[in-house]
Amino acid sequence: MSEQDRLAIACLRGLSLDLPRQADSGSGHSGTALALAPLGWLLYSRILRFDPGVPDWPERDRLVMSNGHACVLLYGLLHLCGFDLSLEDLRQFRRPGSRTPGHPESWMTPGVDFSTGPLGQGLASAVGMAWAERRLSEEFGAELVDHFTYVLCSDGDLMEGVSAEASSLAGHLGLGKLIVFYDDNQVTIDGPCSQSFSEDVAARYQAYGWQVLFADGEDLQALEAATRAAQGDPRPSLICVRTIIGYPAPSMQGLSEAHSPAFAPEEIRVTKQILGLDPEQLYQIPIDLREHFQERGRELSQNWQARLEASGLKERWSVFHGPPKLPPPPAWDRPLATRVASGLVLQSLKLDQLVGGSADLAGSTNTKIPGGIHFGVREGAMAAFGNGVAAHGGLIPFCSTYFAFSDQMKPSLRLAALARLGLICVWTHDSLALGEDGPTHQPVEQLATLRALPNFWVLRPADAQETAQAWALALARRDGPSGLILSRQTLPLLPLTPQVELGAYVVQDGPPGSPTLLATGSEVHLCLAAARLLEGPVRVVSMPCWELFESQGPEYQAQVLGQGPRLAVEAASSLGWHRWADEVLSLDRFGASGPGQELMELYGFKPEEVAERTRTLLDSQGCRRSSKV
Repeated sequence: MSEQDRLAIACLRGLSLDLPRQADSGSGHSGTALALAPLGWLLYSRILRFDPGVPDWPERDRLVMSNGHACVLLYGLLHLCGFDLSLEDLRQFRRPGSRTPGHPESWMTPGVDFSTGPLGQGLASAVGMAWAERRLSEEFGAELVDHFTYVLCSDGDLMEGVSAEASSLAGHLGLGKLIVFYDDNQVTIDGPCSQSFSEDVAARYQAYGWQVLFADGEDLQALEAATRAAQGDPRPSLICVRTIIGYPAPSMQGLSEAHSPAFAPEEIRVTKQILGLDPEQLYQIPIDLREHFQERGRELSQNWQARLEASGLKERWSVFHGPPKLPPPPAWDRPLATRVASGLVLQSLKLDQLVGGSADLAGSTNTKIPGGIHFGVREGAMAAFGNGVAAHGGLIPFCSTYFAFSDQMKPSLRLAALARLGLICVWTHDSLALGEDGPTHQPVEQLATLRALPNFWVLRPADAQETAQAWALALARRDGPSGLILSRQTLPLLPLTPQVELGAYVVQDGPPGSPTLLATGSEVHLCLAAARLLEGPVRVVSMPCWELFESQGPEYQAQVLGQGPRLAVEAASSLGWHRWADEVLSLDRFGASGPGQELMELYGFKPEEVAERTRTLLDSQGCRRSSKV
């Protein structure tokens, strides 16, 4: 190990001790950062290609810290290597609004390639990143796209089911530019791994079709040799790195307590002496390499830019990396299930940058496209994979399954919303009306769950026209995820041109004071049928996207909602509807197995019941109360 290596690693370890201690937050995860400092330094100093001045340079190598609790190491590396992350930013570790939060946040910190926190999500999403690199390399050639995706992960990451799903998929796909470093320290927060995790990780990954290598976490030469071997293999690689958590702290190394909280002042003082640092000084940077890394990065990115200019592919590159140009929607002339309409829209788009597939349900969700991705029955990995594709850039990912199974995607959906990733989800079989598969497949609470998720657009179209508009909105939205919630059953065309971009609009108007029926999806037609049974005028509103409606001004909202009493109708949980309606006809229980139309009628979703509820509401003159099935 050279003197420069020694100083850099000591610096990183010193910062890993100081920042959590000064944050005084009761945690900070110094132990993992201490143990991984040599590996982190090796990656940034000898392996990774990056430009600190252009953190989002498309041809950079990606690094995903799946064990995001150790982010203090990443922040130290970014500072040391010339990224726009100052010493003052480091001092603000874990402070509100700082660029050094308690887990990596890509929207906060330059140089963070993926936002991690929930264990397993980073590793699973890195599979999508590696696949995106391969897809773009096929499109543009290795002169423009030829980079690696690296992952740092922990025992906890490998215990999570989503990482198992994604690793299995990565092996099947043969993603040779995916290299994962497994921090094998044999300790979890609650104690030794042996109390909960005794499998042979190496054998498992070999069975997945991965190359498996081994290295000592303190041996830079062995770590580099393993990394070079991984770069040359066509299989994804797992490098098992044996470390001692908390090393070289004399009293804390190897203990589960090294995970958290921050080390005691005396332990920090003694450890700094071992590292050759001043035990009384904070935030020591004994070596300044920022200019070196900045110059190296500029050369890399400028050479790549020159290749792009000379390639003749610059215009096509801009197409892939710019907003999608959409063709006109299909002409609709007959009733269709919205899942069928969605499939026709998807086939008409012909966008080379649109990629995706389904969790083994493409025929049912109508998401078959040329070159589509076969995820198998891996809903969790599918969503995380899509996040990785979106975070990589250059491609627009979609994924699909039945709506009830969106539950298995929830952790990834939350990260997509948090990190503003443009993932598109296509969910079909949207209600009780799916029928005979029964309550295990009939979604009840899923709409409410997703509507509660900030920055997630829930789009439940009522006909083919609304479906086409929902697709256009989701494709144009590159700063957050969207979900299309689609019917199995055929739905008539609405009698006017929809306005999904407004979130809600009047389908059938009436004079001031008329009752208003609010609905989404198939229930819009139910409300129109009920209106025909009523003696007086009734307003009907289609409300395909609450989130878009909420973004409209109060004047438009009042115009749509009307001045009379309001009844909301949706074959799902009533949760959330009372902010818009006086009464709700809903499904606050599980369904049953049977023909879809029979079930809808059995549970009260029929024109006669909606009409009767409307009469009752008129009699009470808008008195607020809930009516639930």
